[in-house]
Amino acid sequence: MATITDIAQAAKVSISTVSRVLNYDATLSVTEETKRKIFEAAENLNYTKYKSKNKNKALEKAASAAAAKALAEQSIGIIQWRTDDEELEDIYYMAIRLGVEKRAAELGYNVLKFSQIDEQSIQATDGLLAIGKFTQETVRQLQQLHANLCVIGSNYPLEEYDSVNTDFIQATELAVNHLLTLGHEKIAFIGAEESLNLHGYRRYKTPTVNTYIDMMESKNLFDENYFIVKENSRLDVQTGEELTKQALAKWGVALPTAILAANDAFAIGVIHTLTAHKVKIPEEVSVMGINDLSISRYVAPPLSTVHAFTEEMGEAGVNLLHERLQNPGVSRRVFLSTELTVRESTAPPRPL
Repeated sequence: MATITDIAQAAKVSISTVSRVLNYDATLSVTEETKRKIFEAAENLNYTKYKSKNKNKALEKAASAAAAKALAEQSIGIIQWRTDDEELEDIYYMAIRLGVEKRAAELGYNVLKFSQIDEQSIQATDGLLAIGKFTQETVRQLQQLHANLCVIGSNYPLEEYDSVNTDFIQATELAVNHLLTLGHEKIAFIGAEESLNLHGYRRYKTPTVNTYIDMMESKNLFDENYFIVKENSRLDVQTGEELTKQALAKWGVALPTAILAANDAFAIGVIHTLTAHKVKIPEEVSVMGINDLSISRYVAPPLSTVHAFTEEMGEAGVNLLHERLQNPGVSRRVFLSTELTVRESTAPPRPL
């Protein structure tokens, strides 16, 4: 694991600045460029590839020097749902983008980034990767513009394009089961949904929210007082702070023994607010996240979470697009597994 000193050296800033940026210290005044350098350094230094022993020989052959030379004139376009500034609020999509750029470079593609839908520029590329929760209308527009499309991070039904996502049902099961195994029963959920960018027929659209409800109800542990979800809202640190303040005012002395946050950015907001209200973590309340962003190990206390293989999502997207360019065929949806990562923010519940 890279240390804060390693990140400071890579980003050419002070150790104090790195620590405060990684902890989303709102009182710190630094440029967006500095934040980006720090976040990208943390991602790059902590990135470990999980490769199968039986690698895809066709892809490895394509990555050889001869194949790379042949691909030198081919380009892959990247269009992102998040703007550059928004990417810094939740670096989940930054991590995916870095994985895309690394794999595309390995295969020898020229990478072009688009901040908006430019029909002529997009159609000039050989393939297009869309990263994030685009609306279904936007995805269909991109599909009409380019036959070789791969969408990363959307939950809309698969049509005539490839897609990559994380298995967030599994991730939520791992998170809830970890807390249950520790002995927690009063497990709160704090999260948000950007509902307009999601597909589903239930009130809540994300697998994380619905899996939490299903698991807690199956064990007769679901409590409406401990379920807080803001619809049509961002999943960022600030919203996590705001919802946790509202939750603490609602709960009073009847605190849950654990809080599952919808993602790591939210979990950092939960930690900020609990700490500000003198609630000890994990002695009084355990905090659990989902995603395991590179910054989560540097939070105080280090965050227990579920690791989503974000860089590998980016790689998988490029691999799907590469295969489609070489051998067009049936559209595929790829789901990547997750892993439980236990750190210092979770512990057995306090005596009740």
